[in-house]
Amino acid sequence: PKIVFFGEGLPLRFQELYRADLASCDLLIVLGTSLVVQPFASLVGLASRSAPRLLVNRDPAGTCDQLSGGFRFHFEEEGKNWRDAWYKGDCNTGCQELAAGLGWRADLEALVESKGVAKVDRAPWAPEVEVPEIEGTAAL
Repeated sequence: PKIVFFGEGLPLRFQELYRADLASCDLLIVLGTSLVVQPFASLVGLASRSAPRLLVNRDPAGTCDQLSGGFRFHFEEEGKNWRDAWYKGDCNTGCQELAAGLGWRADLEALVESKGVAKVDRAPWAPEVEVPEIEGTAAL
């Protein structure tokens, strides 16, 4: 779903897929959260051990001293942090800067301006994946 309110149950599809999805992810991006509400707080620690993890947030959240398998970007010692980064700021600006850094600024601006209707090219390295429609949502 696009949103789940506090206290609402998660869809069955989430329960069926989250472990495999996280174990196979290439990159984990976490946006705008306190990472204190379960089960989402624990998802950070389930990402593939080789996947870089990025937190885009105004405040640090989900660090390993507060959360099992949490972010380690707060460590300055050599070897303590090898995959985690924190962008300190709001989600919109963080996503705009990430898109700009990847060369996708124009695509992101077109999608925002068109409310998601604009056609943008798939990254050359991204495989074509058919995404089945999920009840109540449009296919991605």
